[in-house]
Amino acid sequence: MLSRFLDPKNNFAFLQIFGTEKNKDILIHFLNDILLYSGDEEVKEVTFLKTIQDTDIAIYRQSIVDVLCRSQNGEQFIVEMQVSHHKGFEKRAQYYASKAYSQQILREDENHKKMAVYAKLKGVIFLAIADFIMFAEKQDWTSKHRLLDTKTYENDLKDFYFVFMELGKFNKTIEESKTIQEKWAYFLNMLTKVAWWRWNI
Repeated sequence: MLSRFLDPKNNFAFLQIFGTEKNKDILIHFLNDILLYSGDEEVKEVTFLKTIQDTDIAIYRQSIVDVLCRSQNGEQFIVEMQVSHHKGFEKRAQYYASKAYSQQILREDENHKKMAVYAKLKGVIFLAIADFIMFAEKQDWTSKHRLLDTKTYENDLKDFYFVFMELGKFNKTIEESKTIQEKWAYFLNMLTKVAWWRWNI
């Protein structure tokens, strides 16, 4: 194996860790650890999907996500590393998730009954790693967002789930990091804070 120095903020380095077949066990562990999946929810296998989301309107540009994959249960996961603080990133997250959701319906499905087509849709989980502060009013470095009934807070519309990891708020050392989520945050913080990362490829 060749050892090279890669800029961890570069998409190529991030994709080498989380977006390749040879390292997909890292992605599987990451998803289960961050989402606290176990039992029937546990991700055991992933299939990488095309990261370019085609637009339905010619004048709009294509959307490109960092990692898009599907688990053995049919759920789709978008994992996005965002280093630069762009206004409206949370809106972009919703756009990406909705595109992944809608593009589950293929053109060959158009001849089927509409309700049967919609019934096949599986949930989309958007997991963002942000190297900045997104929600200044929130103290915690992670936030999880679902669609809830405003009166009962029941999660009847289950197909969208957003998790934001704000590394700009995380300042624990490795010794202070107790949970598996905190250890991932420490690792990811080091990836984005250190000038160069030695990675075997």
